[in-house]
Amino acid sequence: MAAKRRLVEELLRGENNQISIQISEVSSEARLHSIWREKVIRWYFSVVTALDRQHQSVDDSPFNRTSVHITTALLDNYLLALPSELSLRYKHDRAAYQLLATTCLLLGMRLTQHDQQRSHQGTPESGRNSGDNHSTGQLKRAKTHWDHMDQADHQEREVEAEHGTTFRPSERHNAVSTTVVIIPTAATLLQMSAAPKTISESKVLAMVREVTGSRAFPRSHIITALDYIRSLSSSPQEDNDITLSSENAEEAYRFVDISLTDVTLVGCRSSVVASAAITLALFRSHHGRRDVTSLRRDVCATIFGEDVDPAILVAARKVEAKMFAAAQQATHVHAPRQMNPPIMHPHFTAHLIPLEDD
Repeated sequence: MAAKRRLVEELLRGENNQISIQISEVSSEARLHSIWREKVIRWYFSVVTALDRQHQSVDDSPFNRTSVHITTALLDNYLLALPSELSLRYKHDRAAYQLLATTCLLLGMRLTQHDQQRSHQGTPESGRNSGDNHSTGQLKRAKTHWDHMDQADHQEREVEAEHGTTFRPSERHNAVSTTVVIIPTAATLLQMSAAPKTISESKVLAMVREVTGSRAFPRSHIITALDYIRSLSSSPQEDNDITLSSENAEEAYRFVDISLTDVTLVGCRSSVVASAAITLALFRSHHGRRDVTSLRRDVCATIFGEDVDPAILVAARKVEAKMFAAAQQATHVHAPRQMNPPIMHPHFTAHLIPLEDD
């Protein structure tokens, strides 16, 4: 079996094994506050961009678009997994939503960092690219659950000794064992977000325990659309399969970034979202010389196999329409484009959710 096919099939298996939240009686749009969700995702990009600026010398930091996509998946899955009567709190209590959003960002950056470390251990080469390298191996829950993070303490103390730095107890939990990158503490994130006084570091840490103990918390690497794009841009051309150039891949990443705030795409398969983004990126690069229908068919065949389900093609077409509409509306100021160089709002200290009414 060709290497690319094996890689994509591994991603599909990982996607199928991920926790699927089935809400039969209520749609995700009814469960999620679309305006608040959009605002915190833009804040995620702003904070990650600001942190990335501070670590320009680090070859592979966890402050990238992947951490935003993983963070958003944590936020969505947690809210969709809650009983309906409990999820209503996060549609009406602004402070509670801010607390949850901050908690998910802490966890999302940590999970991204963990995946990068596994990728370094599993492959001899490592490098920084727009899609960010990942492994689909099992995530060690003990390294993420706050109650059990003492297992990583000895690695973090090595970082302290090497760099002559002493972390506070809460900071020690967030030290990186393989690179000189420290995941911000809850207190640091709260300061960056200008969070209300009602949110304290202890409340964030209590929420960390709640989120990581819920059934919505991932037990393995979270497969995102970025993984599929990276797999098609890092593999050599094979037969008639689609292979992305660096320019095509970056354009596909941008489409995925822009569409992340669309609440109607929550629950859509990552593979379908990736197919739509890749199709649009290739269509643009061909300047319309090739029809989008044949491009879509080839992209889906590369990801799902030659006997692709017609329902997949229909789903990809619908996602394409939403992505294209979002790209048309996106502006230089508001759209989360590429992470390097960042173009998000420079004033990243704004509230997660503005205090004024919408």
